[in-house]
Amino acid sequence: MFPAPSPGARTSAGDTVHVVNLAFDVLRVEMPIDGARNSPKVWNHVDELRLDPDLVARLARNGLRVGVASSGSWSAIRTILEAGRARTQKDQMLPQPGTPLVIELAAIQESESIFSYGRDNRLVGKTFPAGQKTVQLDYAFHPHLGACTDLEVGFEVRNDRGEMTWERRDGEIRQVPAYDRHVFEDLRAALTLKPGEFLVVGPGDQADNEYLIGSRFLMHTASGERSETLLFVTPQPFQSPSAHRRP
Repeated sequence: MFPAPSPGARTSAGDTVHVVNLAFDVLRVEMPIDGARNSPKVWNHVDELRLDPDLVARLARNGLRVGVASSGSWSAIRTILEAGRARTQKDQMLPQPGTPLVIELAAIQESESIFSYGRDNRLVGKTFPAGQKTVQLDYAFHPHLGACTDLEVGFEVRNDRGEMTWERRDGEIRQVPAYDRHVFEDLRAALTLKPGEFLVVGPGDQADNEYLIGSRFLMHTASGERSETLLFVTPQPFQSPSAHRRP
């Protein structure tokens, strides 16, 4: 896991110190499945080889795909989404300093079993009586290394215990909500985005197996319609107005 990010990366110009923070543009796409899935066409424009080949294969076996696309590929991807009658929702999310970006997916309304393949290729299942399926992004921005952003993508189920706990963040002890968390450790994916690139997360071919994590997290049925979910996440560095002179 990447270390917890500082409130912002610092850059300097002469004697002036600027604090750079990260916001994230999150585009959530729901694509109806009408006889055939359209999302595989999107991956013709996404680079999955930023990840270790063994991890790419493990994600695929679990019905998941993770990769990076450039701004130049967006026109082609948008055409695919429009042809597939995709529904989209765009949000800008600003994580609190020292905390990961958490993207909530479907809630577990009733007891639900989720199966996954680990590094040893064994299929393991766990039943969750309640909770929220989430994609969690740990991140680190490097203004002095070409303004690239390191991301680590994690899949987890978290259940709010309805109480508060004390936690140290950025050198301060704060009261925060307490969660029970189950992290699918063997499916963590670390990659680096260059300026103008964006992260893509979606279901893989094995997501047709309704018990695997890819299906449980990224495919659902509502009002008789089966849909698949894709996430497009773009880091957006911005300069804090709190620039100050060096002492």
